[in-house]
Amino acid sequence: MVNITWVGMTRQHFQRGSAERIRAIVIHATAGRGPGDLGWLRKGGDERRPISCHYYIDKAGRISQLVKDEDIAWHAGVSRWMIDGQMRENLNTVSVGIELENLNTGRDPYPEAQIAATVALTRMLVERYNVPRSQLVRHLDISPGRKTDPAGFPWQTFVARVYTNSDASSAPPQDQVRNLMLDLAYRAAGTGIAADWPLFAAARHQSLGLPVAVITTRPTGQSGGTAQDDRDRAVRLPGQAPLLIEAYARDLIYAEANGPDDEPPAQQQTKRLQQTPAGPLRDALLDLLFRSADPLHGFKPAWAFHQTYLKQSARLGVPIGANHRLTINGRQAFTCQHFSLDSLCSPVDDWQTVYRLSEMNRTLAGLDADTTSTLRRTLLDDLYRSRTGRRYDAEALLIRQAERRRLGAPLGRPEVVMVQTEAYLLMPFALDILACQLPSVDWPLDKALPNETKVIGLNNNAARVGGLTGILLGGHPEHPLTRLRQRVHLGLSWNQHEPEEPTALLGSPSAQPIIFDMGTSLHQHQQRTRPQTDTILITATTGPVGNDLYHEAAAGRWHYYIDATGAIYRLCDEACVATAAPDTALGERSIVIAVEGGPSDADTIQRRALSWLVRSLSATLQIPSERIRVLRNAGYAKEYVHG
Repeated sequence: MVNITWVGMTRQHFQRGSAERIRAIVIHATAGRGPGDLGWLRKGGDERRPISCHYYIDKAGRISQLVKDEDIAWHAGVSRWMIDGQMRENLNTVSVGIELENLNTGRDPYPEAQIAATVALTRMLVERYNVPRSQLVRHLDISPGRKTDPAGFPWQTFVARVYTNSDASSAPPQDQVRNLMLDLAYRAAGTGIAADWPLFAAARHQSLGLPVAVITTRPTGQSGGTAQDDRDRAVRLPGQAPLLIEAYARDLIYAEANGPDDEPPAQQQTKRLQQTPAGPLRDALLDLLFRSADPLHGFKPAWAFHQTYLKQSARLGVPIGANHRLTINGRQAFTCQHFSLDSLCSPVDDWQTVYRLSEMNRTLAGLDADTTSTLRRTLLDDLYRSRTGRRYDAEALLIRQAERRRLGAPLGRPEVVMVQTEAYLLMPFALDILACQLPSVDWPLDKALPNETKVIGLNNNAARVGGLTGILLGGHPEHPLTRLRQRVHLGLSWNQHEPEEPTALLGSPSAQPIIFDMGTSLHQHQQRTRPQTDTILITATTGPVGNDLYHEAAAGRWHYYIDATGAIYRLCDEACVATAAPDTALGERSIVIAVEGGPSDADTIQRRALSWLVRSLSATLQIPSERIRVLRNAGYAKEYVHG
């Protein structure tokens, strides 16, 4: 029994219809936070841009109905899809629309309670109206030129759960695994781009690898509103038409967004950063690219790392991490930055000496063999901890496979999925996604496998091009992505390698989160007049702060910021007052921690980082547990219980 609460609309921003019209179901994300986004939907948006939907599901899994199924809600906008063998436009007339509370950033998680409620509601609607699998769609599928929602939603797993008891034919297991691999690759980049999206098609055609980031300067999580279209998420640069900008492993690509009727740009209209001539546009694109990975610093033309990038961008790939410091042997400090295909580091007292991770299989100038080996291991451990939440283990199966196939950096956390009755582990890297079968769905990833296993990947095109690169994501007619779009059945032999000896799949979970110390000098912020700090305040921020993190640090808004990956940014010295404190008196005595998306919606890794930071601060500053609070509506209401 699906529990649904009728709330209705406060304005009639819908049309009367009949149940016979329903042939499709469209899943959306609100790009907002409840209850504000529900209020916005109930009043139908505004008169300038009227909207409505049939159902709304919040993060706790509560289902609200706003419009009767048979009536026509205004949720799909300009859209087209194949319905019962005919191409139809304006899918409002043939569909039910379900909105999910989510910021639509690709980083804001969908809790299991919300996913389970969406599965239950959708399954009920599928059975009631006999909706085929091909007509359960995302907004991004039917409006790929305008919409990205629901970004980050585990689509392939969701569809399988909806149709788990259906007699309808499903894809063969190997095709299901492939679909799940692609789904994970794009979710790891915070995207939800349809296969026909022209920037994706251009990246595939030019062998640019997997997606790394969708770049936007638009603030996210505004009160009210629904998922942005292209013009909302386009980047506006001086003297330029609005641009759609996306980073892939080997380059940034972009295209103008101001086509007629919000049509997506043609594939041939896309351009690459590496082929953009020097000038204001290239400078702005470089800063956006680097700020997407290092929001505090962006691109610095005078920095040795960034000068190296300009000379060796094809070997390095795009930046995937912030510029930060590492210490080895307890005394030698280096600054480093990770890229999708390599990593750079320099001694802190010798900025012009730049070492590449890919060169550390030999002794480097100025370093002895032991130091070089230790630095290499430290860089790899830092890379894996920051991207996957796990330690680097040279003997782990998937790490060995990635290095052997020269796939570049890991792009996201591993994920376990079920295909029929079998469990698979999936792992995205810069140039391919790897998968292998598990003995059980709960098998510890740092435990040795009981038997030899095979690792499979999407790509067959091997090409050694230096650095950490190798197997490229290409547009060859026989490439699995191309064949997937053509719906050609493939055998189980796709890209299988010889069985591997049983070892652990990945390194152990990292006990300590990655910390980026962005703390600025004391004179830039208001210093405390009260000597004793006795309170920790935890607040939510819609995030990702992205391009605004630099300004938040300069303004001293928070002392610490924890992003959706669990990385911790120290933005302000503890001796200063954070401006986000609800009043001056409380600000004088408090450390303020901002959590992207909020502590209640954080996933396991983000919660672990928050717990570690709270424990560390409370122990160091001797803050009692009763003074650890969560801010709510500019006040604080409850103790944060940490384990």
